[in-house]
Amino acid sequence: MIAARCAILLLMLGLASEPLLADGGVVRASGVSGPWRLTLFSSPTPLRAGPVDLSLLIQDTATDEAVLGATVNLMLRHTETEPILVEATRASATNRLLYAALLDLPHPGTWTVDVIASSDGVEARLQADIEAGPPLPRIQSLWTWLAIPAMVLIVFAVNQWLVRTRHASPSQEAGPERS
Repeated sequence: MIAARCAILLLMLGLASEPLLADGGVVRASGVSGPWRLTLFSSPTPLRAGPVDLSLLIQDTATDEAVLGATVNLMLRHTETEPILVEATRASATNRLLYAALLDLPHPGTWTVDVIASSDGVEARLQADIEAGPPLPRIQSLWTWLAIPAMVLIVFAVNQWLVRTRHASPSQEAGPERS
């Protein structure tokens, strides 16, 4: 009985969490330019106005090995704002094979991303259009943080209920005393 309750609690916690993307996000574009294959990833999914992680994987087309010593610059263009220029670095990436840039998209809509990667006199370019949806409402973006205190209270209440039923069970099983 207790195992079933614990399993239900674990299932509820698992359903409340978001999936973990181990590859740096969704592939938005990939192409060969010069001796390299450039692959652009974005996170979160779906992409929305607000905080965004753009990551780039650079591979040598001859060996498929990652190119780790490049300089990567991104320019994002939108009709309603000035271009955003940002450098993508390996230090900003959680996956050390990627170059990442954390930025804030101020508007929803279609953004044109221009990628320029260079190393040892070699330059490669990639251009992609990405669609950003409207930003999440503030409360929806914070719901996981607001749910933590509620989950703690629920776990505490379940604990107290289990303690009370465990202490109440032996006295009920003994039944009334006979004289």
